[in-house]
Amino acid sequence: MTAQIGGSPAYRDRVVGFVDILGFGDLVRRADKNPVLRSDIIEALGRVRSVAAPTEGETGLRAQNFSDSLILSAANTPDGLWHLLLSMDSLAWNLLQIGVLVRGGVTIGGMQHDPDLVFGVGVNEAYRLESTVARTPRIVLGAQAVAAANRYANDHAIWEAYRNSRLLRDRDGVWFLHYLAELGIFNRQNDSRSEASRHPLYSMGQGVHRIMQEKLEQTLEHPDVYAKFEWFARYWNAEVATPVGLGSEYTLEPLRLAGMEPRGKPYPFRSS
Repeated sequence: MTAQIGGSPAYRDRVVGFVDILGFGDLVRRADKNPVLRSDIIEALGRVRSVAAPTEGETGLRAQNFSDSLILSAANTPDGLWHLLLSMDSLAWNLLQIGVLVRGGVTIGGMQHDPDLVFGVGVNEAYRLESTVARTPRIVLGAQAVAAANRYANDHAIWEAYRNSRLLRDRDGVWFLHYLAELGIFNRQNDSRSEASRHPLYSMGQGVHRIMQEKLEQTLEHPDVYAKFEWFARYWNAEVATPVGLGSEYTLEPLRLAGMEPRGKPYPFRSS
């Protein structure tokens, strides 16, 4: 029998996620005079709680937001891990469509999470991953979460499919949540832009591309901010904006990065 503390769920190992919404202060200021943007933000935050679990198992998913941060937790089970990750995926994707990036960390550790109290080493570790390991607009998985995803993948095909399609390893060796997975799959399944353009994901992808290209150009004189959008652009170009085959056209265009523009005709060299 599990002990109860003050009538609340007991302190136990849970899957824990911590998310930081980048540039949230400026976003709130803009939303104060913009009811449409305000509605978009509220809807994106609210959808975290409405994402369905992968199977019919009970996951005990909980999510609380305060200022620019969210804490999520779920049962330490395969369903719990992937319910939490898919909820974070939904948050990242929905905020991305209004030009907002997120950074996060996911671990497994002891915590108590109820309406009145969020406490535990799992929370501390998820925050550490977000604040010191993620660095770029990615949701990183700590060693405990990666080990669990691999262990579950060995047990069942559904968890193997999730791991293979929803987790990527970055150049620094860190695993992160592939929140552009659906766009990447959509791109590879379409042979021509004319066919793809009739799908809702095409218009969503075009909207994200337009907003992110504007962000890249607007932040050139702010290196710390530009670095975040540059990382996203390289992620987008590698996982989304890839032609289906040799000679194929892009379904969704690559993002243009500073220094990668076509070079003009070189100045003629004159020998003495």
